[in-house]
Parts: sequence; structure tokens; C-alpha cells
Amino acid sequence: MQDEVGNKTVNLAVSSTKTTARTLIRAIRWYLLHHNQKKIREEMHKNFKEGKQSVKDLLKAGVSTDKIELPDGSARRFCKTAKKLGVDYAIRKDKTSKPTRYMVFFKAKDTEVLSQVIKEFEAKNNEKQKKQSVREQLRAEKQKAKEKKAKSKTKAKKVKKRKERMTGR
Repeated sequence: MQDEVGNKTVNLAVSSTKTTARTLIRAIRWYLLHHNQKKIREEMHKNFKEGKQSVKDLLKAGVSTDKIELPDGSARRFCKTAKKLGVDYAIRKDKTSKPTRYMVFFKAKDTEVLSQVIKEFEAKNNEKQKKQSVREQLRAEKQKAKEKKAKSKTKAKKVKKRKERMTGR
């Protein structure tokens, strides 16, 4: 009877050891699989940038690209508008022409979104052109002040002449 109990105890210890070893192996496999998948996902996200990027990175994405020329060379305002709508684009400065021009390269699939960006950009550009600069406003105010001063001087001269005429009678 004592031998039988001893055998059962040994069998229980061996089977529980096998179970924990199997569980440990499964846990290690799961961890390695999960870790490798996580690395693959991170690499996929690293390869494709969003928003402003270089032309080289834009071409790396493997998507066909188009280009447009920015009017007035105002690239910063275009960047703000494009960033708001999430367009993938690259800007190159054309140094060969005397008035600097900016070329915008973008993914062909973003054409519709980019047309919206251009509409907003041009609307902002038109507003900005309609507004008078602060310096121009200051010049206009100075000119008005000079004219008032000149008018007041001529008025003072006329009043003085009248007084002289009145006293001379």
C-alpha cells in the first residue's frame, strides 16, 4: 500500500511538471509571436509618413504622384491648410526661376482633398490681399494728419488776414 501511494505521488509530480513545462513553452511561443507581430506593425507604420515629407519619401510609398505650382510662392499658408485636411505632400523650391516658385507633389489619390485645400488656400490668400498692411494704414493716417495740419495752417492764415483787415479799417 505504501508503494502504491508513493507511485501515485511521483506520477502526480511528474504530470504537474509536464503541465507547467507545456504551459511555459506555450507562453514563450505566444510572447515571441506577439512580439514579432508588434515589430512588423511598427515597421509598417514607420515606412509611410503622413503630412509634409520629402519627395523621396513620397515616392517610396509606391503610389502615383501629381504636382501643382503654388501661386504667389506662399508655402507656409499652404502647409497650414494641407495639414488641417491631412494631405500627404512634398514641397520643392524651384531655384532656377527668378521669382521663386514652389512645386507641390502629392499622392494622386488625394486629388479631391487637395482641390479642397487649394480652394481654402486661395480664399485665405484673397482675404489677405484685400486687407491693407499695417504700414500702409500708418502711411495713410500720416498723410491725413499732414493734410489736416496744412488745412488748419491755411485756416489760421485766413483768420489772421481777416483780423488784420478788420483792424486796418
